[in-house]
Amino acid sequence: MHKFRGGIRIGNSFHDALNYTWPFAEADFTESGLQLSIFFFRTTTWLLPYNDISGVSLKKVFFQRGIIIRHHSAQLPEFLLFWTRKDQPFLEECRNHAIPVAD
Repeated sequence: MHKFRGGIRIGNSFHDALNYTWPFAEADFTESGLQLSIFFFRTTTWLLPYNDISGVSLKKVFFQRGIIIRHHSAQLPEFLLFWTRKDQPFLEECRNHAIPVAD
């Protein structure tokens, strides 16, 4: 499976969220789902089953690119944005796991 190092913004909305910059976050496409991890003083990890992901889309903010992850899991805050310089390989991996990718 594929791992992506990057940053993550996680919270209730874009403006009401915590941001962990690169290289303090990782997204790992596992057999069970998308595993998101934050490495900042201690490790926090969530597993988001693929069937809980309703879709992803590319978000551009200034010179940065991120992937908005829309989901319906009660285990995670509503807003998830994974920052990565490898956005196209990330989106391709989403397609490989039948996650809808918005253009």
